[in-house]
Amino acid sequence: MISLRFTFSLFLLLAMPSSPRLHAQTPPPQGEIKEFPFADSAIFPGTKRKVTVFIPAQYDGSRPACVYVRQDGYNAKEKAFLETLIAAGEMPVTVGVFVTPGSLPAPGKDQFERRNRCFEYDGVGDRFARFLTEEILPFVAKNCDLKLSPSANDRCIAGASSGGISAFNAAWERPDLFSRVYANSGSFVAFRGGNEFPTLLRKFEARPVRAYLTTGAHDMENCAGDWFLLDQEMDKALKFSGYDYVFKILEGGHCAGWNEHFSDAMRYLWKGWPQPVQAGSSAPRARDVLLPGENWQPVAVEGLCAARAAASNATGEVFFADPAKNKIHRIGSDGQVSVFLDDAGFANSLAVGAGGELYAISSRTGKVMRYDTAGKGRQIAEGIPGDSLLARPDGSLYASGPGEKAEDPGRVWLLKDGKTTVVDSGLKRATGLAYRPDQWLLSVADGRSKWVYSYQIQPDGTLANKERYFPLHVADWEDDAGAEAVCYAREGQMFVATRSGVQICADDGPVQVILPLPDRSRVYGVCLGGPEQDTLFAFCGEKVWKRKIKQHAIGAFAPAIKIKPTPL
Repeated sequence: MISLRFTFSLFLLLAMPSSPRLHAQTPPPQGEIKEFPFADSAIFPGTKRKVTVFIPAQYDGSRPACVYVRQDGYNAKEKAFLETLIAAGEMPVTVGVFVTPGSLPAPGKDQFERRNRCFEYDGVGDRFARFLTEEILPFVAKNCDLKLSPSANDRCIAGASSGGISAFNAAWERPDLFSRVYANSGSFVAFRGGNEFPTLLRKFEARPVRAYLTTGAHDMENCAGDWFLLDQEMDKALKFSGYDYVFKILEGGHCAGWNEHFSDAMRYLWKGWPQPVQAGSSAPRARDVLLPGENWQPVAVEGLCAARAAASNATGEVFFADPAKNKIHRIGSDGQVSVFLDDAGFANSLAVGAGGELYAISSRTGKVMRYDTAGKGRQIAEGIPGDSLLARPDGSLYASGPGEKAEDPGRVWLLKDGKTTVVDSGLKRATGLAYRPDQWLLSVADGRSKWVYSYQIQPDGTLANKERYFPLHVADWEDDAGAEAVCYAREGQMFVATRSGVQICADDGPVQVILPLPDRSRVYGVCLGGPEQDTLFAFCGEKVWKRKIKQHAIGAFAPAIKIKPTPL
C-alpha cells in the first residue's frame, strides 16, 4: 500500500503544471555593462564625471531602444531589475544610462574640488535636461554604437534625493525630452528654487508627464526644508492638476525603499507603452480658461523678425507690428495674414480706437500715428518714445515708455484733446497697458521687475492710487518676469506676455494660470481676437501662436462691462 500510495502521489506531482514554487525560474538574459569617463561638457564646462551604460541582451540595433537615465551613477541591483522586467515584457527594450554628478577638479593638491551635484541636480530650468539629451546621450550612442530613441515617450529618468528633483524637473521643464519619472525622496526644498514646484504645478498648464514618487515617513530635514512635508505638497499639487502619478509614503528615512519599489515604479511608468503619456486635466482655474482639445497652433506667416504688440477690432481682426521689418500685419477674421502697412513708421505698439481706427507709436521716432481702415495715416503727436499704446472709448490714449535717457525711470503719458501730459513716472521700464473691462482701473507692466501696477483712472484721465498690485511669476534663473504687453478679457482676467509664456492674473492680483508656448518662446505681445473674439494670440518675434479659449476680447469699441470676482 505504501508503495502504491507513493507511486500515485508521484504521478500527481509529475502531472501538475509547472509552477515557480516548484521549479526555479529561468534566469533572464544577461545584459552588458560599459563605463566611460566624460569630461567634454559645454553646458557644465570643465566638469568630469563617469557614465555607465547597461545594454540589454535583447537589443539588436534593428530599431531605436528606449532609454532609462539614472542620476548618481550605477546601481548594480538595477541591472538585474531591468533584465527581469525586460524579459517579462513589463518594460520595452531599454538602454540604461547611469550618470554621476560632475565635479570641477581643483588645480592643486591642497585645494578641494568644486562639487557640482547641487548645482546640476537642484537647479531648476532645462539645463540638466539639455545636458543629458544634447551631450550625454549622443556620447553614449556614439561610444556604444547604439540607436537611442529621441522620443520623450521612450525615455524614463530617475533619481533619489537631489537626483529625484533633478529627474522630475527634467521631465516637467522638457516634456518633449522625458515623460516618465521615478523620484525617491525628491529634494523639493529651497536649495535652488525647487520649493516652488508645488505652486508651479498648480499654475502651469498640466504637462504630459507620468511620475512615481516616494518619500520616507522620517525623511530629511535641514536648512532648505522638510523633505517629508514638501514631498506631500507635491502629492497634493499633482493630484490638484490631474497628473498621472503614484505617491507612496514609506516607513524609513531619506531615500528609503528605492530598490524595493524599483520594479513597481517601472511597471507603472511603462504601462501601456507605446501609447504616449497624456497631460492631465490641469488645475480648476486653468480649466476656467482652457477649452478641452484646443491647443496652441502656429499662425501661418513667413518672414517675421520682431512680431510683438497687437490689438484687435470689433470684428475680431488682429493687427500686429514688426518694427524690425517696418510693417504692420493684419490677421483677418478668416485667419489669413496680410500686410496692412508696408511702411509703418517703425511702429512698435498698436491700439484700436472706438471707431475702428488704428493707432501706432514708435519708440524710434517718437511719433504717434492714426490710420483709417484703408491704411491712410496722419500724425497726431510726437516726442513720445513709447513702448506701448492704449486707446480709450472717449478718444484719448495712454502711452508708456522710457524716460528721456535710458537710465531714467519709465513714464506714462495721457494724450487727450491734442495735449500730451505725463501722468506717472517711476517704473523701471513701463511697458504693457490695459484697462479693466469696467474701465476705471488701469494696469501698467514694469518690464524690469515682477510687477504689474494698478492705477485708478480719474474723470479727467489722470491717474491715482498707484499700487504694485499684480505679482508675476519670475523663473528662478531669471531676474525679472520680462512683462511686455497686457490685455484684459471680457470676463475680468488679465493676460500678460512674459518670459515664461502668457501669465493670467485674477482680478485681485495673483497669477492663477501660466500658459507656456510649445517652443518655450518668450512672449512679446498678447491679444484676444478672432471671429468670436475668443482666440488668444501670442507674438514671439519670429512666430505667432493662437489658441481658442473660454475668454473674449474687449477694446475701446466695447462698452464698460461689470466683472465678477475671479474664484480663488
